[in-house]
Amino acid sequence: MPLSSTVAIPLAALTLALATLHAPPLRAQETDQHIGDPERGRVVYRSVGYCGNCHGWAGDGKSGTNLQAPVGPNLRETPLDTAALIEVIGCGRPGSAMPYHDRAAYRDGRCFGMGLDDFAPGNAPPRGKTFNDRDVANIVAYLETYVIGRGEPTYEECAEFYDNPSARACAGLR
Repeated sequence: MPLSSTVAIPLAALTLALATLHAPPLRAQETDQHIGDPERGRVVYRSVGYCGNCHGWAGDGKSGTNLQAPVGPNLRETPLDTAALIEVIGCGRPGSAMPYHDRAAYRDGRCFGMGLDDFAPGNAPPRGKTFNDRDVANIVAYLETYVIGRGEPTYEECAEFYDNPSARACAGLR
């Protein structure tokens, strides 16, 4: 026996409401996966990925610790959002010195829909230190907490970065 429209419509609305209560929105689930630990991200930035070699300790592209490394973009002024930062860290930047850090990058199309064989010889992005998804999220959390939008680097930031108020790298900021 078919339900009348006066019963079917409220029943459908109730079913939808109950389903919404028990299933968090997909957007929230995706976001939760990318929340990282900024303190661990600082360790990865500083000591695992050696990001400071190109981007500098301050992420400004000026205060690099390796004079032979290419100068990286100023991350303090980056327009990239969380998703774009995750993509760039994982996939690198084709046509630039930015390495990729995702172990499966350019193997399965996850990076710009390309594979390493899609690049002309010598033009593939360089491979960097491999990070797991958690450490990529941690680096992004570090950048979003301590680097992006911060303006000119300060002595206090430098001392905090190095966990050392007398770090040589900070001397010029006094």
